[in-house]
Amino acid sequence: MVVIANPPEHLLVAKLPDIEKLDLGVLVELGSELAALQIETISLAPDGLVLEIINASPAFKIVKIPFKGYGMIATRKLFPGDLILAEKPVFIVPDAIFEDVEQCEEFLEKEMNKLSSDERELVLSLTDRREVEKDDYYDPNPYCGIFYTNAMTYEDDAVLCPLMARANHSCRPNAEFISRPDLGEQHLVTNYVINKGEEITINYMSMAEEGSDTKETRQFYLRRDYGFQCTCKACTLQDQELLDDESIRETIKELQAAGTDKLDPAELESLISKAYHIQGKHSYILDLFQILYRSAPVGSYRMVEYAVNGFTIAVNLYGIGSKEAKEWKKQLDFQKSVNVLILLDENLPESHF
Repeated sequence: MVVIANPPEHLLVAKLPDIEKLDLGVLVELGSELAALQIETISLAPDGLVLEIINASPAFKIVKIPFKGYGMIATRKLFPGDLILAEKPVFIVPDAIFEDVEQCEEFLEKEMNKLSSDERELVLSLTDRREVEKDDYYDPNPYCGIFYTNAMTYEDDAVLCPLMARANHSCRPNAEFISRPDLGEQHLVTNYVINKGEEITINYMSMAEEGSDTKETRQFYLRRDYGFQCTCKACTLQDQELLDDESIRETIKELQAAGTDKLDPAELESLISKAYHIQGKHSYILDLFQILYRSAPVGSYRMVEYAVNGFTIAVNLYGIGSKEAKEWKKQLDFQKSVNVLILLDENLPESHF
């Protein structure tokens, strides 16, 4: 498990209680503007759990946040593309097993037995959103509840990353998780500037579905599937700000409903602009640039522009050596070759034959 680092402000003014478990050995200093927010650190690396700190100053601390449980707080300013955390999954569950609760429980039980006691403790400390009756002493699926609540997609599979699972939801997030199965890791990457002392958040929902929808739809989905009432910045907007946000999201849904592959370039560019406005996931925006790139005339300025944008986002999200970055680099190199041929053709002397 590797922590790498380089991320608005948490406005809760409260003293957070001591927590006995989780210590990077580095004290969090939140800066003068958040001096009133006192945070007691917990241990991210219990004895026996391998944790390698690449940077002397980790990007985050896991703390207990009033009314939210545990969460990630940035320990310094983070910029788009900064890698917050690279974590090796403790469980990788194939999709066929994930879909069958009994089979999944059996699979998880075997995998749990392979973990160290400290790793098991870290997994069992995660939230289980299921509502269990007080007099229900027998739980036939103790591990599935935790896994299904905290699982992340990993290409075609599902994984559990106990540290990354501490990143809470926001409908206007500043980070997202990215799968790197080629490295055997799940990455948490900065999408938007995160200031020191701000909570690091992700969007639990798909941008193509509920994640970009209006407040009522988002909150219904989160209550139904995750069991909590969202009070993020987007969900607590008031008056004109709320009306403006709802209007942007309604337009996004209209464009999505028409089918992104059927939109013209101007509509796609509008969709991208609005996705940025609501702090949409960069992976979703990258998919839109791919559609734009494929629809542009070969050798056109627009095609080059889309290739540059796509390559930049791909490098920031996945890393320079990733297959996504390499694919966009090929597209960028292709555009360079086409432009060279166009220039040569324009400068060749006219034939008199």
